[in-house]
Amino acid sequence: MQIVKNYLYNVGYQLLTVIAPLLTMTYLAHVLGTQGVGIQAWTNSVVTYFLLLATLGITLYGQREIAYVRDDVAERDKRFWEIQILHIIVGVIALIIYFVFIFGMSQVMTNEFHKYYPQLILQGWVIVSGILDISWYFMGLEDFKKTVVRNSLVKIAMVILIFVLVKSSHDVNKYILLLALTQVIGNITMWFYLPGKVKIPKWSDMQIMRHLGPTVAMFIPTIATQIYLQLNKTMLPMLAHGSADLSGFYDNADKIVKVSLALVTAMGTVMLPRVANQFANGDHKGVNKAIYSSMDFVTALAVPLMFGMAAVSQKLILWFLGQPFAPTGVTIAFLSPIILFIAWSNVIGTQYLMPVNRVRDYTVSVTLGAVVNIVLNFGFIPLWGLYGAAYATALSELIVTVYQIWVVRKDLDMHQLFGGVWKYFIAGAAMFIVVWPIQLAMPATALWSMIEIAIGGIIYAVLIVVLKTNFAGIIIDFVKGKLHRA
Repeated sequence: MQIVKNYLYNVGYQLLTVIAPLLTMTYLAHVLGTQGVGIQAWTNSVVTYFLLLATLGITLYGQREIAYVRDDVAERDKRFWEIQILHIIVGVIALIIYFVFIFGMSQVMTNEFHKYYPQLILQGWVIVSGILDISWYFMGLEDFKKTVVRNSLVKIAMVILIFVLVKSSHDVNKYILLLALTQVIGNITMWFYLPGKVKIPKWSDMQIMRHLGPTVAMFIPTIATQIYLQLNKTMLPMLAHGSADLSGFYDNADKIVKVSLALVTAMGTVMLPRVANQFANGDHKGVNKAIYSSMDFVTALAVPLMFGMAAVSQKLILWFLGQPFAPTGVTIAFLSPIILFIAWSNVIGTQYLMPVNRVRDYTVSVTLGAVVNIVLNFGFIPLWGLYGAAYATALSELIVTVYQIWVVRKDLDMHQLFGGVWKYFIAGAAMFIVVWPIQLAMPATALWSMIEIAIGGIIYAVLIVVLKTNFAGIIIDFVKGKLHRA
């Protein structure tokens, strides 16, 4: 029951994190235009690399370490402060390096770094937000409610402020600042939960630097993962000889796909501390059982989302963002396979390899994906521009997933892990075959998009019941139990 509650809390927050931009996306597309949206996307992609340096590998490492010792209050408090002090030191260094970097680039180059230097300065607040982020502590305790409630309120405030303050194409700077300061305020609010609950140990008792090596080990897979999430937006205007518009098209497609990903990857955030605690207590059978159940769950969600996004995205974007953003719809279709690839790699990598301390295998997988992505970008973007970047991302995520499956093949039963996948694929493919022609024939309106989604959902739901999938069985048993108790 606790896992279900934590999953729902985390799904709620993850959805709000990506839905908040979606609520404003249509408005901003018309107010800021393709250029304004592109400027924000490109400058944010640049600062993200330094944000990664500022957070090192602390989000995953800290969450895991707190989960390991959550029943030992004194040790838990000690580890929190050791890790967070290291976090602050590294974060300040990253902030200084960022400002030196963008100043130097703006002086020696006349490209985007020179043109968008003021916007890059404003993005520095994103790094400050990373330094203040202690959500990993509460996640390690499996206390997701605090994170969700506080940050949800801040996200809602951000949406309201965007509608109030961003009024024209000249308000790009306001938009960038609002996004960054929202993150800062959201992270500050989490500190109010600490007084009286987390004691500060003696300075002489703390061993801050002992965490540096493990966090660096976690940092490598983190930055490798983000490289092929952010690098496309950074490289597009340069390799495709286009403008920042291309980064905006890709960023919007990425945001919409992440709405789907939030539903499936939220399980990883919830399961990591649970599996880490089971592993620390020697419950290896419990670890494997949790992984098999989680894989079935995320597959059941990811398959229809993948086929559904591919089927409806092109017409959906026309009414949602407008004709100038039409390339975004096609990009979503090309990116849709990553919903399934990331769902699977989230289970194997985040929920299994990381909690059982197989960081090296995880690191190799995402590093391999990053290298493949960089190489493919240099070939695909000059050839196919925006869509080349999408191809590169999809293939990179596939490589990551295949490698992770290979390294766990002797530890997990592949039949239990993937035995029922074919049923979900049959249901998803049938849904796509019906919905795709409807999308082509019908006009690009919100009503028709909703009708198409409803038809697809009904087809998928009926077929997974007919095919007797595990997921459908669990849902049916749950409903019967509720009706029986009523």
